[in-house]
Amino acid sequence: MNQASKYWYLRNHRLFDQLNHKEVEDLCIISNMKSAEKNDVIYFNESEIKKIFILKVGTVKICREDEKGKEIITEMLTEGDIFGHINSTSSQYAKVLSDHVKLCFFELNNFMNVLKNNTNLALRYNEAMNEKLISFQQKYEDLIFKDVDTRVLDFFKKYAKYHGKTNGNTVEMEMMLTHQDIADYTASSRQSVTTIINRLVEKGTIVYEGRKKVIIPNIKALG
Repeated sequence: MNQASKYWYLRNHRLFDQLNHKEVEDLCIISNMKSAEKNDVIYFNESEIKKIFILKVGTVKICREDEKGKEIITEMLTEGDIFGHINSTSSQYAKVLSDHVKLCFFELNNFMNVLKNNTNLALRYNEAMNEKLISFQQKYEDLIFKDVDTRVLDFFKKYAKYHGKTNGNTVEMEMMLTHQDIADYTASSRQSVTTIINRLVEKGTIVYEGRKKVIIPNIKALG
């Protein structure tokens, strides 16, 4: 990516859109770009050089492994989302879901130095991290208090919100997750997820066209 393209990407990101020209140019100097393809794994917590990533194009899932080596999906992220070495003690990684992704990244130390010298940017970054923390807390509460049917419905609502194209009450989306992925995200078994999805399809609540295209005829019907 040339310097001009990098500048305009950072200039238009919600985290940096209040910075002046010089401040964005300074960010360009310490930022780098990276591309990856479907199923590629991006490790960040075990990296010797800690990094902050911003997703420019595409979709990734953030994962960790439990004590038995089973993959657990903690987040699904799309364009503009931030991830990386963010106050995390567990070993995490990102796996590419879309055909390809483009990432902007900063070495953590360099990025923290920028925040120290820019109070407004530091506040915006803290707000973004607080939103992420609230999302984690909500997901944890959902796992405790909601049954598996509700968790799977909530998954489709959230996926539709961030990955779907809406036309009135109808949402169309490319489903990049397998039934096992959905099970990993909702702390369910693949068999339970498949049973619930089949039931939703029978009711017409969701429609699968082939393996990838999913239509929700009436998003309000999901509750």
